Amino acid sequence: MAMTYLELKQNVSRTLAASGIESFNAESQWLIAEYSGLNPLELTLSGTSEVPDKIFQKITAAVNRRCGGEPLQYILGKAYFREIILMVNPSVLIPRPETELLVDWVLQESPPGGSLLELGTGSGAIALSCAAERPDLHITASDISLEALKVAKENAGRLNLHVDFIQSDLYQNLAPGRTYDLIAANLPYVRFDEKDTLASEVRDFEPHLALFADQDGLEIIFRAASGLSTHLKPGGKAIFELSPPQAPVLKTFLEKLGFSSEIKLDHTRRERFVTARMI
Repeated sequence: MAMTYLELKQNVSRTLAASGIESFNAESQWLIAEYSGLNPLELTLSGTSEVPDKIFQKITAAVNRRCGGEPLQYILGKAYFREIILMVNPSVLIPRPETELLVDWVLQESPPGGSLLELGTGSGAIALSCAAERPDLHITASDISLEALKVAKENAGRLNLHVDFIQSDLYQNLAPGRTYDLIAANLPYVRFDEKDTLASEVRDFEPHLALFADQDGLEIIFRAASGLSTHLKPGGKAIFELSPPQAPVLKTFLEKLGFSSEIKLDHTRRERFVTARMI
């Protein structure tokens, strides 16, 4: 049965809403625009035009996947982060808006021509955003997952940005004696006993390797913090993203290691980041 773009938009919105997707209007428009190749204005002007069968089938399949809980970014294979578009798949976490604030801090604190190490790069969102906005920086990014690094390297190539990507468990495979002006890390921090409380689209689709950690979610972050003094230059700084209840715990841990530490808030005024500075 032939359907116009206006009818399709209404149908997709109703279907997504019935599946409990709160942003059903925005997502319906995004899906239709992606598969039709029409921008929002063009879609409005084409409202009474019939949807080609091939496009209708692709949108229907995508809507079915979305109603099954799969994140929209995985369905489309891309995510928007600051000024860049990243390819994403289930090997990497979908970059979150709050992480853009981490990038703000890194760009503000980086000296001209400075060096940055990102731990747990995933899709490369942090490292590649910094490379795009501060071409003067020398950036290294590590991840334990070879599949994640494959995605990050593909993103770098597509964006024509240079970052040195290294497969490593934190600092393990870095060049001996190499130090950095800044270290940034958005590492796994979800407690294993929180698994059932996560949204299904996170729990069932995003990589557990990038989500969960022992020691109340802080095991990997503690290891990263413990290596800061070896890998930061004198006066160097670091920033960690984590769960708000963990922020005071990490701040205390860093201060016991001899760092000056500060908690920073996210868009919702929650304690989302902890910074450290070599004294």
